[in-house]
Amino acid sequence: MSFAYITEEGACIQKRGGVFVVGRNRETIMEIPEEVLEGLVLVGNVQVSSRAMTELLRLGIPVTWLSHTGRFFGRLESTQHVQVFRQEKQVLQRGSAFALSLAKKCIAGKVHNQLTILRRYIRYNESPEIQKAVRQILALRKHIFQSETSEQLMGYEGIMAREYFQALGRMVPPAFAFSVRSKQPPLDAFNAMLSLGYTLLLYEIYTALGNEGLHPYFGFFHALKNRHPALASDLLEEWRAVIVDSMVLSLVHRHEIKPEHFEKNEDGTPGVFLTREGRAIFFRAYEKKMRTKNKYMEGSHSYRHTIGRQVAQYAQAMMAQNLEMYEPIFLR
Repeated sequence: MSFAYITEEGACIQKRGGVFVVGRNRETIMEIPEEVLEGLVLVGNVQVSSRAMTELLRLGIPVTWLSHTGRFFGRLESTQHVQVFRQEKQVLQRGSAFALSLAKKCIAGKVHNQLTILRRYIRYNESPEIQKAVRQILALRKHIFQSETSEQLMGYEGIMAREYFQALGRMVPPAFAFSVRSKQPPLDAFNAMLSLGYTLLLYEIYTALGNEGLHPYFGFFHALKNRHPALASDLLEEWRAVIVDSMVLSLVHRHEIKPEHFEKNEDGTPGVFLTREGRAIFFRAYEKKMRTKNKYMEGSHSYRHTIGRQVAQYAQAMMAQNLEMYEPIFLR
């Protein structure tokens, strides 16, 4: 199966017989048989012919458009999986005791995974600052299940996230060091990779939600906000450290990504982003990660498959209003 990232400026995607053809200036860049194509991510100025678009919808293949800086533009997706009664249940559960309890479970999973990342580093490199961050997060973690409202929970989660990212910034080579999480725009190279990775992962979950007939914009933790897929954001939390943070750390420690793979905004406004070559390296690493086998659920599955099963588990728990039916992913 194939998940394709098209980054060639001016490229056009067409459908010829049973094959999607990516070309530019009458030159064929790649051909992808329809039976193996899982999804498309289009970066920058990439066109899709009307026939190809219709076929993508018919086959249920999601397409995501991003700017060259990683900003999300929109998606092409079929509505064939929509289940209105599941979506009605999503709306009705908002603000319920079930929603708050589920949010607590997911944030507990997220914090566990962040602590695991920090402790792995301490195992090989003693750092008083990182050890202090771990102690601070452990002291705050008890408030997760003591929170009486989602606002309280979000407040504690935010404090622990700041401690985590400050410590994370001390775990990377000096050229990639940072002290605070910055986004929209990212202000340094490491944040640029985190932002792009979280965006890609968010829309992996978005796709999985659509496959389960769920509405990505009605969640159980994040507040309702126009143009913000709250449910996808909710379910993203436990996966951030598992997939993106660990992958980005690996890229910089193995020197696969280097400082020269980044550039600033051409117009002089704040922001640091991957170059075209840097994006190619990043997309390869991300896709390799998503295809990596894991054993978080019964059997051995790729991370992409595991995310799909996790979303299905959420749908079942939500419909049954049964917390025991959903277990977050805990990094080992």
